Amino acid sequence: MTITPGGGGLKLPGQGGARLGVPSGAAARADLPEIYEADPGDALPSICVIGASGTGKTHQLGLLVKHLATKGLATIVVSVENKHQGIARLRPLVLPIGAPVRTTTGARPATATEKYNRLIAFRDELREGKYREHLGRPVGALVTDGLMEIGAIVKSHKLDNMPTSRGGEQNTFRAFDEMGVAIIDLMASFREAASDAGKAYGIAPLTVVATCGEVLKDGKFQAMLPGNQAPNMLAYQFEAIFRLAVEATEMGSTEVQYVAHTTPGETAYPQTGRWDAKAPSGLFGQKIVNPNLGEIYEKLVTNYKEGAE
Repeated sequence: MTITPGGGGLKLPGQGGARLGVPSGAAARADLPEIYEADPGDALPSICVIGASGTGKTHQLGLLVKHLATKGLATIVVSVENKHQGIARLRPLVLPIGAPVRTTTGARPATATEKYNRLIAFRDELREGKYREHLGRPVGALVTDGLMEIGAIVKSHKLDNMPTSRGGEQNTFRAFDEMGVAIIDLMASFREAASDAGKAYGIAPLTVVATCGEVLKDGKFQAMLPGNQAPNMLAYQFEAIFRLAVEATEMGSTEVQYVAHTTPGETAYPQTGRWDAKAPSGLFGQKIVNPNLGEIYEKLVTNYKEGAE
């Protein structure tokens, strides 16, 4: 299937490819979905862009939105903080999670739990096939800007609703790590809602892109997410992770350049420490100078389709 308008209809489970019979016995009584042949045209990348402040994460989102627009596709942005001004001129759909709550007397700030419930409600409606068109164009990507801010919402919500012991104390140390896992689980559920779930409604899957801040901790760059497990689990939620950095053009030079690392390894500047990234083998160099997320997206999609030929 093509992701641009005018392509063929979505191949639903059981409508194309080889179907396998359901065995008799106990397995036949299980509530199993039908087995279907996957369509490589439905393969869209899930991408995470990690980097410290000022490395160009939001700028890269703008490049992606602009690229998708040239293909007749719209973008929906889940915005936690009002920092999407740079891409507003491209007219993406924006879900303002932190918008005030309207009341009969005016408006008030949304609580952490209300923001959290908005995230859950949006995910559930996405599963049902909503938010898939904008100004006559199909939506091609779901962008989350960013995971660190969503993590703050989940953390505040969990702390506000955390059970207490008989003495009234809250075990925040243990809960902190559990919150990190909850954030990763929430992101995984967004991915599921944007991809496989939509097939039940005959809707093409969406590319999922998230940004995340980072910090140098114990000599290693890692995503700014609560707990010890969340940063380690992040890599398993995305097919491609690009770590953005501003580096000297060469050792000792005062000239700098924007880069995107594509493989795990060591970096000597601007600060020594391990960094984590990943991409399909052989598709990119170890480091992309002046990266363009639109071009990166296109290269990933083309790679998926060409691999099936």
